[in-house]
Amino acid sequence: MYIVLTSRPGQYRSEPTPGITPVETHDYFYGARHVAAFVVAKLDGTSRVRIVDEADPDRANLVPTKFFESFDSVSEAVASLEALVGRDHAQARLSRRDKETSHSTMVQITFITNGGKTVEAAPNSNLLRVSLREKGGIPFKCGGGLCGTCRCRVEAGREHTDDVKPKERRHLSPEDLANGYRMACQTFVNGDVSVSW
Repeated sequence: MYIVLTSRPGQYRSEPTPGITPVETHDYFYGARHVAAFVVAKLDGTSRVRIVDEADPDRANLVPTKFFESFDSVSEAVASLEALVGRDHAQARLSRRDKETSHSTMVQITFITNGGKTVEAAPNSNLLRVSLREKGGIPFKCGGGLCGTCRCRVEAGREHTDDVKPKERRHLSPEDLANGYRMACQTFVNGDVSVSW
């Protein structure tokens, strides 16, 4: 039996737990915007899916797999995804990630202030989440865009960051933004970047 784990960049991500084996990943794009990632996973028994709130990674829920639609095969699960994306919208497309090229599509994040430490992350990764996971060192308190503690400067690769969010504008002046300052908790990267703080 198979299920589909859905993640929305900047909102939430679904993570497998023991008993759930990822088989293949499909990305949903609308135009150039990455809308969601779908992981078709095999159920090896009764399990729970860990759903993590991207804005507050300390808030995670374990959802029983009985609440997920199940499929008899990978192809049946993918057909369901294709029906979900639809064929009526020319800009909507589903793209399977190639396991062999997934390493080459990883982005590199360099934490300049932390001795130039460089790590790899998946495209559309949240800058603060990567820093926490990889011990990058970006200071933070709330992780949700309220305090402004995770202010950092994108020294290189600004073009590889997403649009500035309203929460950032509350803490950063137009001059700050023009000089490459962002709030790490609100920033997602799609290519190589170097940051300082």
